[in-house]
Amino acid sequence: MMRWRAAGLCTAALLGGCERTPVQPTKRPRADLIGGFTSYLTQQLLANEPLVSDGSTWTDEPLPPGHTIHVVNHDDMDSWKIQVASGTATFENDQCDAAETPQGSGALHLVVTPGAGPATYARDRATRYHRTYLRDLTRLDYYACDHKNNGQQWPFLVLEIDWNGDNTIEDQIVFEPAYQNGAQGGACGALSNQGPEALDRWQFWDGRRQDAAGRFRACWWSVNDPAFPSGFAIRSLSDYITAHPNAAIVNLDGNHGGVQALHGLSSASDSYDGWVDALTIGKDINGSSGQTDNSTITYDFEQP
Repeated sequence: MMRWRAAGLCTAALLGGCERTPVQPTKRPRADLIGGFTSYLTQQLLANEPLVSDGSTWTDEPLPPGHTIHVVNHDDMDSWKIQVASGTATFENDQCDAAETPQGSGALHLVVTPGAGPATYARDRATRYHRTYLRDLTRLDYYACDHKNNGQQWPFLVLEIDWNGDNTIEDQIVFEPAYQNGAQGGACGALSNQGPEALDRWQFWDGRRQDAAGRFRACWWSVNDPAFPSGFAIRSLSDYITAHPNAAIVNLDGNHGGVQALHGLSSASDSYDGWVDALTIGKDINGSSGQTDNSTITYDFEQP
């Protein structure tokens, strides 16, 4: 929106008239404009995804106590299932920044090629976290190395969310690296204080970013709650939990888990080439003796 400001104040009594000199409007950074448009496309595509179960079921996958490392090196392993619209999702030796591979020598390679659309993407989805409350998360972080994107989107996370305990997906929330700094993520981004993004380099991204007071400062936007927009007005995960205190991750079905590591899902003409590794999810669980235990799993994506 173009805004004009008067160069100064004047009165007809003193000056016999007043000529207003237009001052050039303050322009939003180009990256922010690109990011806002890209996120809008992503929001529309996510909103139009069919959220009807295919009828498949999943077995209960108990969470091991303590911090464990799980190697994942093929599709349909350890709760992770690949879903691709246009491109590939493979487990390969790191070719992005091999000297700095976070865990082992391999990673999840997400390649998105231009397609007929409207949605082109490559993603891996985990079913293990069905009915996990957002408030119980103790870790949600990953490493990403991006070789090619649309100028704004690095590999990102999507969580499918039930608000009220009926196991119906009422929302999808999105963590994008681009908004975790003040230049693109405003006040929330300044507090998240991560980045900026860099191509061909492994970077750590924290989907919680807990501060000393225990608040989750990482910035997330919502597909269905307009109070949580993308871009400069994005808000924190703690704000989202306050608005939806019973928000829980849920699976669509046994083939489509509620935790997603994703690349693409913007314009069908865009191309992406990125890597994800050492994705770590932790949650508080009730132990058999009634105490609160913790389970934290780091998923080490490796070549078969």
